Amino acid sequence: MNEEQKGSVTGGIFTGLEIEVPRDIKDVLIPGEHVLHAVRQARLEQALTPDSIFVTTHRIVVRRPTTLGLRRNITDYRYSDMANTRIEKGIINSSIHIEMRFMSEDCVLRGIPNKSASQIFRTIEEQITRTRAGLPLVEKPAVDDPFRILKVRLARGEISKEEYQSLKKELEEL
Repeated sequence: MNEEQKGSVTGGIFTGLEIEVPRDIKDVLIPGEHVLHAVRQARLEQALTPDSIFVTTHRIVVRRPTTLGLRRNITDYRYSDMANTRIEKGIINSSIHIEMRFMSEDCVLRGIPNKSASQIFRTIEEQITRTRAGLPLVEKPAVDDPFRILKVRLARGEISKEEYQSLKKELEEL
């Protein structure tokens, strides 16, 4: 059972759920782009094939399965094309409405679990603001290389040269 199928077992009809990022979405990410939020729409919105929504550092990607899930349409919405947003909170799920600029069709993300919706809304607002201000888009912090951390600790005097050599040897054995 893949990660997406595992999520569908635990998710209910009434609530959306957080999911893992599937391979086809990872394949469309540009260099330096990271997925910040990944959710599947509640099945009440689309009973057989709910949309999956991926909020990245550069855009929002909506994956819409068609033909009973055998095919998928992927649409992206760039932060630079977004004007205004609003969130409508329900009892269980929320909808985020994004007004697009340049006479484009607005983006509506429906059936998002309430616990994720506020975080997603905040991320979208932050990314729109950063784009308008000409600031670099927020990226997911990279995991530091353990060897680099050791070198920094040695340079700061936090560890001795002997401790450095010992820890380096242990890392190399992993």
